[in-house]
Formats: sequence, structure tokens, C-alpha cells
Amino acid sequence: MPLALYRKWRPKLFEEVVGQEHIVKTLQNSIRLGKIGHAYLFAGPRGTGKTTMARLFAKSLNCVEGPTPTPCLKCPSCIEIAEGNSIDVIEIDAASNRGIDEIRDIREKARLLPVRDRFKVYIIDEVHMLTTEAFNALLKILEEPPEHVVFILATTEPQKVPLTILSRCQRFDFRRLTRDEIVSQLEKIAKEENGNITKDALRLIAMQAQGSMRDAISLLEQLLVYAPQEIDEELARELLGLPTYEFVYEFAKALGEYNINDGWRFIQQVFQLGKNPQQFVRELLQHFRNLLLLKVEPKLANIMSLTQEEYEELMAETQIYTLKRLQDIINVLLDLENRLRDLTNAPLLMEMSLLPLFIKPEESGQEVAPQAPQEVKPKESVKEPNIKEKAPEEDKKETKDASSITIKEIKENWNLIIERVKKRRPSVSALLRYAHPVNFDEGGRLLIGFPKNFNFFKERLEESPNKQLLEEEIKKIFNVYIPIKLILVEENVSNLLEEDGGKEEIGPEEVRKIFNGRIVKDEEESQ
Repeated sequence: MPLALYRKWRPKLFEEVVGQEHIVKTLQNSIRLGKIGHAYLFAGPRGTGKTTMARLFAKSLNCVEGPTPTPCLKCPSCIEIAEGNSIDVIEIDAASNRGIDEIRDIREKARLLPVRDRFKVYIIDEVHMLTTEAFNALLKILEEPPEHVVFILATTEPQKVPLTILSRCQRFDFRRLTRDEIVSQLEKIAKEENGNITKDALRLIAMQAQGSMRDAISLLEQLLVYAPQEIDEELARELLGLPTYEFVYEFAKALGEYNINDGWRFIQQVFQLGKNPQQFVRELLQHFRNLLLLKVEPKLANIMSLTQEEYEELMAETQIYTLKRLQDIINVLLDLENRLRDLTNAPLLMEMSLLPLFIKPEESGQEVAPQAPQEVKPKESVKEPNIKEKAPEEDKKETKDASSITIKEIKENWNLIIERVKKRRPSVSALLRYAHPVNFDEGGRLLIGFPKNFNFFKERLEESPNKQLLEEEIKKIFNVYIPIKLILVEENVSNLLEEDGGKEEIGPEEVRKIFNGRIVKDEEESQ
């Protein structure tokens, strides 16, 4: 039966392990010195070699020539462990055997001597999936382990493993592999498998693997099977369903030029061409990360694995962006990548998050370089009341604080409000770029208006966590709680723009700002 490439190229010796030298050396020394622990915890991202390392360690312990850091690979023990059918090396998937009964069964059998080998080794994968009761049962045998038993616990989420378990294990943290390490190994595999693939295509695979050697080898196999001819980066992108570099570059160019029409067209093409939206966002993140690094220090190009052509294009593109705008874009992309894990509303999420980035600040009701206004305090709080004699009067003043805030003060501080919200939740600040403070209603609520075709943005801001966040930031600025109400602003807004108790006159210029429009002459006047 043919083996998948990642299984065929699974390391058979410690020396073949890529990228985990710190762990290899420690385990080899422990075997060489005879200082073997009874429990180990292997923690790290998927595909970084945790299970492979556990099997290598089991081979080294049970080889007929061992314990030895260099198992012979020929004895029955080495062969059976490599094939996964050793009677004394038991591999357990905690995700499907997570209950207390399974762990009790392990605890009872662990007390029995090995059938043939020197040690009975239990490899428990995804150990964090065990129930609380199962962990308690496992703890019993870890507290008083038999001399012939070694436990190797593997997990991608060590923070979910109880401290009582962690404290009884030697912990080894597996790191993500670098792109150079992955590319080097893929070149070796491609050569041995008679694959014809360019180094640029291998770099693309390494980038998509995100530090996982197993994922990288699986992607390589997919390409080698599909396309026996030479595989370059362009073909690799097509076969893997990834956007081309030119596609990402053109999108970034449109973003730099605030070309919302091209931006919307690119977003639609992501779905029309069957691209993975999350992968597209990751490509954008990588692109804007490179721009940010080069903007900060062009010499960083030496460690970014860029071609001369890519370097020149990126350096030219850095002139379009300010450092702050690059940071803002990256923050939005990070938030979007996380939310795209649920692809149910992917097109809507992409449009809602990315399209606001194409709006110039002055067109969205914000100044190009807003100066943060001073925080406004209610007038009543200027004089300190006599606490001993006038406590009741203080209470009365407290109830009038909200009504003392004018719509003019709200508008003057609107940019500051958005900036504060942005620090806590960038996606909410993107919604606010389309909103404008309108007036106070009779109940004292602050009316915040959205254009009538932005109902979805209004509904998103009405969600309890988002609305509460906005109210909290307004309260921090004005030192008083001001309830808000979100509305859709119609063309005829005379009912929304009534004078605020004579405090402020709403004229044509204010209406123009609210609608982000321009003043035209009445038809009758022009005739």
C-alpha cells in the first residue's frame, strides 16, 4: 500500500528531525546519561513533530541495542514502533478516548510489566481533550509511576492541561519551523521524488504551511501528483486556489489610491474565482507587514527573502502610505482573519471590513490629521460642592449633567471618540466612520445617524457589546453616561435637526456635513 509523502518522509532517527534541535539534544543526552523521566509533555503547533519525536524516543528506549540515542531500526521493536503496532508502545487519541473509564483502563494496564520491551510507553495525543475526571485518574499514576512506564503527553494547547499534570512532566515546547528550514527539506524531497518544481513555488508552499512541516509536505505532494510538468509559483497558486501576487499587489495599489470601485471588484473576484477568503486576507497581511517593515527600516529587506523586483515595487508602494495607515490596515486585517473562521457570511464580512479602508478620512466625516480635542467636563463639575452641607444639591446636579452636554460638544469630540474606540476594537471604529452625531431626542438620548443605505452597519453597531463600548468611551470623555440611539437618516431630516433647546442653530452647512454632500440652489431660485 503506497504511503503518503509525509509518512514516507517521517524522520527515522533523531538526526533527521528538522528545526527542533534543542529538544533532540536534550532527549539524546537524557538517554546517554541514563536520566530518563517518567513523564514528558510535548507542546506545540500541529505538524511540528510532536508525535514523531515521541516515537523516536520510544525507539531509543526499547531498541535491543539501547537505551541508545541512535536506534538500530532493524530489531523487531524499532520496526513495530515505526509501523505503529508495537504491543508495548501504546498510542492513544485523547480526543476520542477522553473519559475516566479509558484512563482507568490505562492506569490498570500500566502496572503490568511490558510484554517484550524494556519500557511500556504511553503516547497520549491531544491530551488537553481529557475530561477533568480523566485528568484526576491520570494524576494518580503520574504521582506514583511504575519504573517500567514512560508517559509522553502531546498537545497543541498546553494552557488547558491542569497545573497538577504539568508539574509532574518534563515539558518541551516545539516551535514553528522557519520558511528556510521548510524549503530546504522540500527541495530534498522533490529531488528524491523526481519532482520538477521551482524554488519560488516551494517558498509559496512554505508560507502557506505556517511553520508546519507536515502541511508543507502534503501541499508538495498535491502539486507533484496534479502537475508532473514543471511547477512554477503561478501554477502553484492556481492549483492551491491562492490569489496571485499581482492580484494582491493590485488590491493593495487600489487601497493606496482610495479606489473603492476597484476594491469592491477585487473582493467580488475572490469569491467568483473560488479563492479562499481567509487565505486572501493572510496574503494581504503578509504584504502589508512587508510594507510596514520597509517603511520603518528599508534595511530589513535583507532578512525578508525578497527578490530585487519585489523590493523595488514594495519600496515604491511605501511612499503611498503613512505609518499610521499601515498600522490601521493591519489591525483591520487581523480582526477580519479571526472572524473569517466562520465562512457563513464571508462576502459580507469582507465588504464590511475592507471597503471602509477605501474611504478617505475627509470623505468619511473625519479630518485628514485630526487633533485630539481636550476632554470636555460638565460645567457643573467646575465648582466643588460643600459635601457636608449640600450633599442633596450635588445629587440634583448629577442628574442634570447629561443635559448640559450640547450636540456641538459631541461633534467636536467625535474624532476623539472614534480614536478611543479604535484602540479597543478596530472593527467598531470602522462602522463609526459612516456615522454622525445628529442631535438629542426628547428623552435625552444622543441620536447617531447612518445614511439610509447603511442599515447593516447600523445593525452591527446596535449589537450589545459594540453599543456598550461606544457608550463607555463617550462616558469617559464627558464624565457622564449618555444613552445613544442609532437611526437611519432620510433625505428629509428636518425632524431630526431641531434646535437643541436653543443651544445651537442647525443651518445648511450642518446639514451638508451630516450627509457629506454639497449645497445646490433651489430649482425655483435658479429659474
